[in-house]
Amino acid sequence: MDDSSLIGSTLASRFHLLEVIGDGGMGRVYRAEEVATGTPVAVKLLHPEFVGNDQVVQRFEQEARVTTELSHPNIVNVIEFGEWNGHLYLAMELLAGKQLAELIGDGGKKPRLTVKRTLEIIRPVLDALDYAHERGVVHRDLKPENVMVIPGRGLLARESIKLLDFGIAKLGHHPERPATQQITQHGLVIGTPAYMSPEQAAGQEADMRSDVYSCGVMLFHMLTGRRPFEAASNYDVLRMHLDTQPKSLLEVGAGAWIPDAVEQVVMRALSKRPAERYQSAGELRRALEHAVVIDYAHTAGGIVASPRLMSAGSRFLCLAIIAAAGALLVGDQLRARAAARRNASTAGAAAPAPSVASTQPSPPEVASRESSERGKRHAKKQARATAKKVSRSHR
Repeated sequence: MDDSSLIGSTLASRFHLLEVIGDGGMGRVYRAEEVATGTPVAVKLLHPEFVGNDQVVQRFEQEARVTTELSHPNIVNVIEFGEWNGHLYLAMELLAGKQLAELIGDGGKKPRLTVKRTLEIIRPVLDALDYAHERGVVHRDLKPENVMVIPGRGLLARESIKLLDFGIAKLGHHPERPATQQITQHGLVIGTPAYMSPEQAAGQEADMRSDVYSCGVMLFHMLTGRRPFEAASNYDVLRMHLDTQPKSLLEVGAGAWIPDAVEQVVMRALSKRPAERYQSAGELRRALEHAVVIDYAHTAGGIVASPRLMSAGSRFLCLAIIAAAGALLVGDQLRARAAARRNASTAGAAAPAPSVASTQPSPPEVASRESSERGKRHAKKQARATAKKVSRSHR
C-alpha cells in the first residue's frame, strides 16, 4: 500500500490521517487527529520498504522507546507506538512551529541570529540534552532540522523549543533500562555529515561530548549564517571535521556582533579532541551564559560595542547605566563641595584671632569696617546733640 493512499484512513481506530507534513529517511509524517477528542497529533509511519529490514525496524522501535522514556518539556512527547496493517507507527504531539533550519541562514540566504536569540534557542536544547545524557541517551543526530521553535499562543505565552528525532540515538547503561542490543556497528559512519563530530566521522564510538560538538556546529551556524565546514561532497566535509580548524566566527559572519567570550566558547565546543571540549551539555550552557554576562559587564563598564550593531533594548540599557552613573558622580561632587564649605566654616569659627595682620583685609571685611565707623560717628553726633539739649535745659 502506498503511503499517500493512507490519507483519510483511521489508524488503529484512534488516529484519523489528514495530510502529509513531512518525509524522512525512515518514515513519513502525517498530520492527524485523535478520533475521540479531536486533538491534533503527528503520526510517523515507517516506509513500507523498510518493514522487512530488521536494523531499520529496530531503530524505529528504539526511537519510540527512547522518546517515551524521556519526559522533558523540551523533548517531543510520544503518545503511542504500535503496528497497524503491517505499518509501524509512532504517534506524538503535533508541534505547530518552525524547524530551526527555517530560521537560520543557509549560505547567506537568510539573516544570522543575534547572540541573544541564539542563546534563547540553544539553552533549552542543552537542557534537554543534559537530561537525556543523565539517562544514558546520546542523540547523535543534532541538527537544525531536529529542533522545533514553537511560538507562544497568547499575549503572555512564552515560546517553546522541542528536540526531535531520537531515531539513531545511542542507549548507554542506565539502572532503570534493561540491556539492549547494540544496533550500530563499529566503523559505521552514522549521522548528518555537516553536524557530525570527528569521532563519528571516523566511525568511532560517540558519547555526550559528540553531542556537545554538534551543538557547537549549530551555534556557529546560528551566529554566522554558515556552517563551519562546507564542501562539494559529504566525504570532504567529514575530512574537514577530522583535520581542519574552523575559521573565526567574525571572519565567516562579517559584520556580526559576536563577543570574544562567546566565540571562545563555540571554538572550545568545536575542539577536535573530546577531552578538550566541554564535558557535558550543562557545562556548555553555563559557559555560554557566563560569556554573555562577561560581555554585558564590559559593555556596562564602558567597552561598548558600536550602537549600530546593538539592539534598541541594549542601547537603552547602556544609556540608562551611563546616565545613572553620571548622576551619581555629580551628586558625589556636590556633596563633597558642601562638606568642604562646612568644614572651612567650622574651622574659621574655632580659630583664635591673629595677633598681627599679615594680609590686606578682604572686601567684605572692608565693608564691615566702614559700616562700623559710620555707626561710631552717628553715635557721637547723637551724644553731642543730647548734651546740647541738656545744657539748654539747665539754663
